[in-house]
Amino acid sequence: MRAVPKPKKTYKSSDAPKMTEEDFEEIGEKINEALEFKNEVEITTYHQKQFESAKGVITSADGQTGKLTMQVGYDERKININSIVSVK
Repeated sequence: MRAVPKPKKTYKSSDAPKMTEEDFEEIGEKINEALEFKNEVEITTYHQKQFESAKGVITSADGQTGKLTMQVGYDERKININSIVSVK
């Protein structure tokens, strides 16, 4: 007999983190607070089936384009607001 390798796990869109309305409200409040007081925050995003974290200061947020600008060290990073999973 020959051993057949198991297929790699495929991810579906249902594997994305489930978020409630309360989660979105909490994220919005934390972003507004970080913008007002220029606090350093850690933002976790879920994009292309991967989690990414960035730690820095939020410099601006544009609701029309759905982008958040964050200063990470000397780099400026733009984050899609819809991909944010948590803010600490």
